[in-house]
Amino acid sequence: MYISDISQDILTVDDVCKALSISRATVKNWIRLEKIIPDIDDQLFSREYIEGFAAALQSDENTMLKRRRNKKSATGKALYKDYVRTADSQKLVSELLELDIIKNEKELLIVLANFAVQLYYQSKGISCSENDVLCDFLSQSHGDDFHILIDDLIGKYDVDSASMEKLQPVLTKKMHFVRGEDSLGFVYISLRDIGRRKSAGVYYTPEKIVNELIECLYENDENLKLRKICDPCCGTGNFLLSLGARGMDYENLYGQDSDPVSVCLARINIALMSPEMSAADICSRIRIGNTYFDTFAQKFDVILGNPPWGGELSEEEALRCRSLFKTAAGKSMASCDLFIEKSLTMLCNHGVLAFVLPEAIMSVAAHSEVRRLLTASCSFRFVSYLGNVFSGVQCPSILLGVTLSDRQTVVGCKVTAGKKQFTIMQPRCTDGGALSLNVSDEEYECLNAISGIENAAYLKGNARFALGIVTGNNKRYITDQKYDDNEIILRGSDIQRYSITKSGNYICFTPESFQQAAPTEMYRAKEKLLYRFISEVPVFAYDDQQTLSLNSCNIVIPQIPGLEMKYVLAILNSSTAAYFISKKFNSVKLLRSHIERMPIPVVSLEIQAEVVKKVDCIMSSSESVSGLYAELDQYIMKLFGLNSDQIETIQAALRGKKLFLRG
Repeated sequence: MYISDISQDILTVDDVCKALSISRATVKNWIRLEKIIPDIDDQLFSREYIEGFAAALQSDENTMLKRRRNKKSATGKALYKDYVRTADSQKLVSELLELDIIKNEKELLIVLANFAVQLYYQSKGISCSENDVLCDFLSQSHGDDFHILIDDLIGKYDVDSASMEKLQPVLTKKMHFVRGEDSLGFVYISLRDIGRRKSAGVYYTPEKIVNELIECLYENDENLKLRKICDPCCGTGNFLLSLGARGMDYENLYGQDSDPVSVCLARINIALMSPEMSAADICSRIRIGNTYFDTFAQKFDVILGNPPWGGELSEEEALRCRSLFKTAAGKSMASCDLFIEKSLTMLCNHGVLAFVLPEAIMSVAAHSEVRRLLTASCSFRFVSYLGNVFSGVQCPSILLGVTLSDRQTVVGCKVTAGKKQFTIMQPRCTDGGALSLNVSDEEYECLNAISGIENAAYLKGNARFALGIVTGNNKRYITDQKYDDNEIILRGSDIQRYSITKSGNYICFTPESFQQAAPTEMYRAKEKLLYRFISEVPVFAYDDQQTLSLNSCNIVIPQIPGLEMKYVLAILNSSTAAYFISKKFNSVKLLRSHIERMPIPVVSLEIQAEVVKKVDCIMSSSESVSGLYAELDQYIMKLFGLNSDQIETIQAALRGKKLFLRG
């Protein structure tokens, strides 16, 4: 079963097993290690997320996820064309992948050494043989610095005639020297086994993102060229190369990585860019090591880079981390959190930490400890919301810059969110909860006005929730024909605000046959609310016909004492709720936890009756309901006590969004 065969939008662990061709035990282990993370109520997976995960395991030869007989991680090669900008480098790696000659580490290291020597000669302006450049170089004296670095790269392997003959179609290819470009790293990451990359939690940073992070640093520090800078997860050195290309003195740049080949390539890259540095000096600055446990003795002015996001730790490493790191104290530990905590200890006072990170750092409960650590010891300098920037990975990302400081604040933080740019000028709550930095001061004030209403009620603890039916095989169970023994079943796309479009899907209700179903009484409730799981804005409809729904159409039955269900419906369908949920959680997936945190004004029965009357008018109208909705929407804004400026802020934020109204 391939991922494209899955028709439902919400996946169970068993779905993931089938989609990725792995055992249930493997999935459970991956969840434990945070290699995959349930993104729906901490229990289930969205189809979008698993599709992205599957894409990250693909090889260049197959657009579908490979089946694996050993049920372990996928293997293969991939072209990370966003990693560098030049067409020549991209063309070269495409040709190497097409040749498919390089089959093991020895062959890969010989090829990398060959290209490194090519670049060395080009940087020196020395002409060389096109066929035997590596052999010619190795036949010369081994006393100079670049020979030392090439020998370190090749390591224990002999450059024998049989290997050279086999690799001739690759070795005769030419790599072009581009100042500041990590061409060697591009070859390495594209030919390195995918399974090794994923177990290390490695997501290679596109050149555009590297430059954007460095640009953010320059904008915040005009004396950056004078700083001591370290990348504690430097890989092949792309961040360091980019800094050097901007005029940084390489003697001020340091790096460390646990992958020996990456470190050897980073050293070669720096030698090509800074030939006056000795091999010994370069090796003292670019080290092989596990940053969690062993780092430079000195402190740095700037720590930057892209730490691993879901790196796998051995049991011994995990146990050691739990004794060293606050961010490892919970049930699970995230490698990016550990890197943040460790890197803060490597900074001078008023030093800057600038990392590429998953956006989840800002809001997801699993990262609450690292948020507490950041807000207790740092002032925030910049945040850039990037969206999905890593090829084949569905994981929104950010650039985060903070300063180690006695004055902890978000005031002065420069924020980029899409086309919107602003600077936070007012203090915000930073207690380890969600960090709402993607909203301007005006938007944040509006959020506070909504959440700060008096006499608010919440659905958390006052409602029953249920997912729609997961059949396990929609083609088998669902038909577009009506028979005596089947009935209508709704999808998320059938739900409009205040109305249901019965699109003609039918099912025989046999819950024992389905892969997953809620208790029957949830579907057969006398009255309930149905809502879309995927939508830019919350979309709820009222159902008193005991209608069945699929897993893209979920159920909530409000049970707040003294509040009518249709009154709650009106609040959840309002622009106020749409604004609050979209700005607070920044997601097109409407989760139970989002709905539970929406404040609902507790009002008199008379006011509720007025709201319900307006709801009934919308539900019974056969014409366009936009005017009726606007009237009800204004009424609800008054219940929240919003002023004209706040109302305009909400309307501006929702302008252009589809509201899913009839007419």
